Amino acid sequence: MTQRFDVIVVGAGAIGTSAARWLAARGRSTLLLERYEVGHARGSSGGPTRVFRLTYDHPDYVRMARRALEEWRVLEDEVGEPLMVTTAGLDIGRAGRSSAEALEAAGERFEYLTVAAVTERWPALRLDPATEVFVQEDGGVCMAERTVLAQGKLAVDLGATLLENTHVLQVVARGDRAEVRTDAETYDAGVVVVTAGPWARPLLLGAGIDVPLEPSLEQVTYFALDDPSPLPTVIDWDVTPPRTPYTVPDPTRPGHFKVALHMSGPPVEADGRSFEPDRERERRVIEYAAGRFAPHVPDGGTETCLYTNTPDENFLFDRIGPIVVGSPCSGHGFKFAPLSGLVLADLAVGREPAIPIDRFAASRFA
Repeated sequence: MTQRFDVIVVGAGAIGTSAARWLAARGRSTLLLERYEVGHARGSSGGPTRVFRLTYDHPDYVRMARRALEEWRVLEDEVGEPLMVTTAGLDIGRAGRSSAEALEAAGERFEYLTVAAVTERWPALRLDPATEVFVQEDGGVCMAERTVLAQGKLAVDLGATLLENTHVLQVVARGDRAEVRTDAETYDAGVVVVTAGPWARPLLLGAGIDVPLEPSLEQVTYFALDDPSPLPTVIDWDVTPPRTPYTVPDPTRPGHFKVALHMSGPPVEADGRSFEPDRERERRVIEYAAGRFAPHVPDGGTETCLYTNTPDENFLFDRIGPIVVGSPCSGHGFKFAPLSGLVLADLAVGREPAIPIDRFAASRFA
């Protein structure tokens, strides 16, 4: 006999666990399906840390990030542990001026600093005296794995049903309802929310929805300062754009940090990806870190992960019949997780979304 729910969420990463938390809190019978285990590292939500920043090159994203920060604090209160640690965020280089303009347009504060002021506050940083740099004090670090686990537990505590190690084979729209077929059972719901990251496109195609979501193979490399000291998050806009290097400190281990090159990896199939790092990209990151930071050593090597990209690098939030599509894409979605889940829950229950989402509609790809 087919089991029925109000809503089924497919994919229990950062966005899926957030959506399930919001849906369960609203009293909807919610089924959350995860192909592996909550917190796994095969997709896009694994690992210890992600960047949080208000700094974007469009005021809409700046405003969204401000609202997301409010939701991070609400989530922390609910789960009783820190999930987003404020460190301040540095934007380095003249190419960061568009982000400064967007911050200003959105009414957010930031401050240009002298290199002397930067190195006095963060002595491990190495900057050329002519470097242009500004600080936005709300920048910080999302505790990634901790957040996914906390949201999943909260969803279950609020009444959601979580099934791990459950492979979803197909999502099918049937009039005003939808079916989810797994390797073990078939489930029925009024709405299905697809938050499957790099696995989303084939599932959506099965439901008659064709959107250009392309996974890519990315990686991060870990380091530790010889002499530990605080670090901010760092984005180096003028270095090898658009494959911009970014740095994320680990708030739980002073002096430890990771460096990556934004969207520098090749397209891949989610089930055919390699877990072996690209040694050339690793070499470039090691070379970059050597010139940007005080003496340091490798600390854990290089790990791979998956982005899911749209052609315009903007998010995909939409409802098409009984299917809700949720893909905050292109490597900048984790910081919005508590807000993204709210938006998807709004779409699932027929409410006006918490933020304007017209720019994220699937119809833009028609």
